[in-house]
Amino acid sequence: MKSLTLESFALLLTLQVVYCLMDNDLNKPHKDRYVLHKNCEAAIHKQIDEEMHASLVYATMAAHFDHNSVARQGIAKFFSDNSMEEREHAQKFIDYLNSRGARFAGFDVKMPGKSSWNKGLDAFGDALNLEKHVNNKLHHLHDIAALTCLDNHLMDFIENEFFDEQVKSIDQLTRFMSILKGMDTPMGEYLFDQQLQGKKTEL
Repeated sequence: MKSLTLESFALLLTLQVVYCLMDNDLNKPHKDRYVLHKNCEAAIHKQIDEEMHASLVYATMAAHFDHNSVARQGIAKFFSDNSMEEREHAQKFIDYLNSRGARFAGFDVKMPGKSSWNKGLDAFGDALNLEKHVNNKLHHLHDIAALTCLDNHLMDFIENEFFDEQVKSIDQLTRFMSILKGMDTPMGEYLFDQQLQGKKTEL
């Protein structure tokens, strides 16, 4: 009986300690979760540069295929549209910084390393690698938000605004590569270009 009383007293004492700890936690001022963690702010700036780099690569591709010595207007328009899309992605991140009270510190963008391609298949291969690279960087930013910044809002923003679109872009480029590999001739590229323009070509 005496042992039971001691056990009950110990249990009561433990519960009181836990309650006090919980009460103290509740009375502590919470960290302002609206303000971006500095690590996340820096990571977003890096992602903006990645998106702008992708935009410039696509713009360079578009210029190459629109040149009158190449004259692949369908492919040129596809890459031009992708360039605009990547710029829009960068702007989304800039707008997000502003919405969280952070300041955009400017661009530090790496210039494209190529300005010409031997054929469309080569350019689409580079585009596929580029999209996979940007996708990996987005996942890295998401990991920083999850593990370092503990920022659920930023995680949600990345998930809703970017991940699905990246998967669709990679899938589309992979399919284009499969088509071009199966018809890897100047005539095949011409027919594919016509298809991108929405034209029906009869042979």
